[in-house]
Amino acid sequence: MDILDIFFPKSCTVCKRKGEYLCEKCKKLFKKNLPECYICRRISPNYCTHASCKKSNSLSHVFVAWKYDSFSSNIMKTYKYKSVYTISQMLTAFLTENLFGTQFEKIIKESLVTNVPISSVRLHDRGFNQTEEFAKEIAEKLNLKYSGDFLGRRIEFGHQSLRDKDERGYNLENEFYIKENIHLGKYKSITIVDDVLTTGATLESIINIIRKAYKVDIEINAICMFRGRPYYSKM
Repeated sequence: MDILDIFFPKSCTVCKRKGEYLCEKCKKLFKKNLPECYICRRISPNYCTHASCKKSNSLSHVFVAWKYDSFSSNIMKTYKYKSVYTISQMLTAFLTENLFGTQFEKIIKESLVTNVPISSVRLHDRGFNQTEEFAKEIAEKLNLKYSGDFLGRRIEFGHQSLRDKDERGYNLENEFYIKENIHLGKYKSITIVDDVLTTGATLESIINIIRKAYKVDIEINAICMFRGRPYYSKM
């Protein structure tokens, strides 16, 4: 037993039951997201994007662990705004439990893992980037190379899920950039980690940046904790 567990015993982040950061009972409250094409949202074996849906800046495969509802939203808000780092460890451990043994685990073998970056202003306000914490731990558990310096972010325009299609495209056009030039030849793919996937616009914007900078045909995939439904403020 860790000495810290004696003075600060572990308890479930959800129900506060002593023992673990996420108890077996509360694990059942997470609603699994079925393997699907992230664009049309129809069932797709191996988490593959359908050929008929795919564009030049589309992700090849997207693993999403759970649906984003009021339960998962409360957990993410606690993590983001109260800086409860144990939630990162808990969610990552639970996610990899669901990912191990799937075809997606084989798909991202020898992949470079990175994360959706946040701007320096957001980083200063929050103190950490939750997707960076997720990505580091996922890469470690899957024995993959991680880079937190691959991508950078200049500015942020708020939640993309609250904006219409034109606004999302305009806002994201110049938001991301290649921060560190990495030799991609030794990797079979790139895997981007994000917390919540809604429309996919953010990830597709990152793909555009990578394609323009490298001019190489490398598969780009994503691992996301939750799948949300977009809400457009303008129709």
